[in-house]
This record gives sequence, structure tokens and C-alpha cells, in this order.
Amino acid sequence: MNQRLRIAFGLVAAGLLCVAIPDAAYAYGGPGSIISGIGAFLAAVAALLAALFGFIWFPLKRLYQKMTKEDPADQDAELNPTSE
Repeated sequence: MNQRLRIAFGLVAAGLLCVAIPDAAYAYGGPGSIISGIGAFLAAVAALLAALFGFIWFPLKRLYQKMTKEDPADQDAELNPTSE
């Protein structure tokens, strides 16, 4: 059984190695396609940053507002001071 497992693992590793090594594409990337690819990459990066900003900044902002919010009883005491 151990010998069969080694052979199977060797065949799978050889197959993955053959698939992983790319061959030449012999394709021309003109200036328009290159600029479009760069633009698509930059748009994906901007979308990722916007998503991270939304998921991190806004909950922290709400937490900060809850932590710094004054008690309504304290505000009422400031508006209507009692004269002693």
C-alpha cells in the first residue's frame, strides 16, 4: 500500500508540475489593452480599500459617538439649574 501511495503522489505531483509551468502565449498586448488592464486593477484596489474603509471606519465612528455621548439627565441639569 505504501508503494502505491508513493506512485500516486508522484504522478499527481508530476501532473501539477506540468500544468503549473506556463507555455509562451505569443500574443500581442497593445497599448489599449494594457491601459485597460491597469485601469481594471486600480479599480479593484480602490473597491477593496473602500470596502475596508466602510467595514472598519464607520463601526468605529459609531462606537466613538456612543462612548462620548452625554447622559440626557446631565444635559437637562445644565439647561434648568436649580436655585438654592
